Amino acid sequence: MSYDYTILGAGALGSVFGARLALAGHRVQLLTRSPAHPKAIRQDGLLFECDGVQHRVSVDAGQTADVGSTRAVLCFTKTSELLPAVQSVVDRVGPDTLFITLQNGLGNGERLADVVGSHRVIHGVTMVPADFKAPGFVETHGEAATWLNVFGDTPAQLATVVAHDLQHAGLQTTVDPAIAVRIWQKACFNVAMNGLCGLITGSPGMLHAYPDGELLAHDIADEAIAVAHAEGCSVDPDAVHGLITMACANHTFHKPSMLQDLAAGRLTEIESLNGYVQSKADQLGVETPLNALILRLVRLRERAPEFWAQASSPGTC
Repeated sequence: MSYDYTILGAGALGSVFGARLALAGHRVQLLTRSPAHPKAIRQDGLLFECDGVQHRVSVDAGQTADVGSTRAVLCFTKTSELLPAVQSVVDRVGPDTLFITLQNGLGNGERLADVVGSHRVIHGVTMVPADFKAPGFVETHGEAATWLNVFGDTPAQLATVVAHDLQHAGLQTTVDPAIAVRIWQKACFNVAMNGLCGLITGSPGMLHAYPDGELLAHDIADEAIAVAHAEGCSVDPDAVHGLITMACANHTFHKPSMLQDLAAGRLTEIESLNGYVQSKADQLGVETPLNALILRLVRLRERAPEFWAQASSPGTC
């Protein structure tokens, strides 16, 4: 079978996009490394809950080896996994297949273009909340928005086609000529929210409920904005702080991906967020003590399962 959209990295966010597109009538394939999620979908369909309303979505699902011919690949893997994932499918999806990244972090458009060519890449950002409830079950809620545009030599009309499809699927989407600024602005938002929520085992709503938390998120973002400005990117501080305020007010019980990763004992995307900001800050001579602290604490927290596993090993005390 040939698909309209293949979701590469169909965890919480990828599955929400896939469900929306399938409900709008597109032929969709969900691909993930874990066998449990596609197995549950093949048995019972994808259970998709949106603002409290549940849908049972019929969609194909498998692992990367099951990839088929497709018009477009939506990439939602972790940033560190993007290149190997794309390299594993690029020769099997079709010579004209479009690759789209809406992932967290910076530089994903460049990474994709290095593998598939700069003539078939769309890059952007999304503010769609998504929670992985169980294999075969994902949920979204609250306000959401997505911005995208073509990268490199990719024909401009392709961004319009993708934006139309996502918009028709209920995903508010804008083709933005200043997409590089949008990507930096989303990164500034993420460096403020993801590590902080992961470390406190909390949510944007928790930061809102206890105002010191929301104020801290804004302070972390200010450091990242200063780095962006020092690099010559005209990030709008009001836009970044507006995103933080919106998320805290509307995404009450949303569990950011970094919180989910830490809870599951997985490595996070901290290196492409606070780590990237800290690296740039060091190069540019910008002081970012809060980002440095979040980076170091998350790195330590990532290693906690490995450390405590030694407690039960023979010869330890």
